[in-house]
Amino acid sequence: MRLRTRLLGAFLSVHCVLAVAAGLVAWRLLDDGLRREAEQRAEAVATVLAGGGFTPNEAVLTRMRALVGAEVRFVAPDAPRTPGTVRAVEGGRVVEVSYRTAAYDAARTHLLIAVSALTGIGLFIVAAVTLAVAATVARPLEQLARAARRIGAGDLLTPVSQIGRGEVAVLAADLEGMRVRLADLERRTREAEHLAVLGTFSATVAHEVRNPLSAVRLTIQMLARRMPEEGQLTVLAQELERLDLIVDELLSYARGMTVTLQSVDLAVESAAALALLRRQADHAGVELRLAGTGQAQADPRRLRQLLLNLVLNGIQAVQSGGGSAVVVTVADGCLEVADDGPGLTRDLLARLAQPFATTRTDGTGLGLHLARAIVEAHGGSFSHQSVNPNGACFVCRFQT
Repeated sequence: MRLRTRLLGAFLSVHCVLAVAAGLVAWRLLDDGLRREAEQRAEAVATVLAGGGFTPNEAVLTRMRALVGAEVRFVAPDAPRTPGTVRAVEGGRVVEVSYRTAAYDAARTHLLIAVSALTGIGLFIVAAVTLAVAATVARPLEQLARAARRIGAGDLLTPVSQIGRGEVAVLAADLEGMRVRLADLERRTREAEHLAVLGTFSATVAHEVRNPLSAVRLTIQMLARRMPEEGQLTVLAQELERLDLIVDELLSYARGMTVTLQSVDLAVESAAALALLRRQADHAGVELRLAGTGQAQADPRRLRQLLLNLVLNGIQAVQSGGGSAVVVTVADGCLEVADDGPGLTRDLLARLAQPFATTRTDGTGLGLHLARAIVEAHGGSFSHQSVNPNGACFVCRFQT
């Protein structure tokens, strides 16, 4: 509103100044024209009086006034000049003629009326033009200014309206781009803070858990050698291996992801990971299947971590969405984990593998994030493929 008010005030002020200046110029031209005309009349009167030998009396002046249509009088050469008059000297006589007559007054009145009308009509025209300019320029700029103030106040969720034309439209697009980048930067900053806290917490938990976990594992191994017929000890050993992989994941958050590449059989490592999740899948009523064979350059331990995250994610998706199976398919340099659950929502797809992105109330949103980090640490690629009509498929590609 303030911008429109300033524009209106500026345009109206300029118009008034120009109208007054035009009136003054017209007034000056009128005065100069009538003065030059009176000078010609004064010279003519002086010439006639001098050439005709008229006696300068009131009767002669009356006839001269009627002839030229203006006030005519004789004055002394040293008499002060009367405003609005011109003089002519002929034969020693000084004739003074006034050009500010009734016609002059009428012309002045007409000029004043014309300038006033021009100024008044112009004010309406200028106001209309100003409002039109404000509608196309000032109003969009005011809206963009309000949007900039919202962004400055921390509101990074409200989009900037794409309004205006030309440079204003470009400014709106740039402002929206800035809002998006700031929102993304704020999100990444929060994620970094969360991950930093999680890393510290993970390192503490891993340190406190790893030592007693090692002691329990050694005890189970000794018992298994003494009682090989006891099958439950094998189950405990497998669960301890899962716990050890989880502890290793915690340390990965704290220390960063490192890998030791070697040639691995993807089918063998996949079967080992599926074995660790078999009981959980059976309890959830989910079938685990493995298909294909293949080799890749990978870290076996990190590979099992990757599979545990993806397969567990699939089991939970199938269990909540009424599906039946999670299928792991391997080929040279490629590993796919597919499920027939409800699939991913459009919102979750847009944030795929970002930290803390989840739709489950009991989920952490770190499983896919860690999976992508493992694949990228191997120099590979992690992607998602839609499965029709339902389900999701995650594709991990490694070097061969």
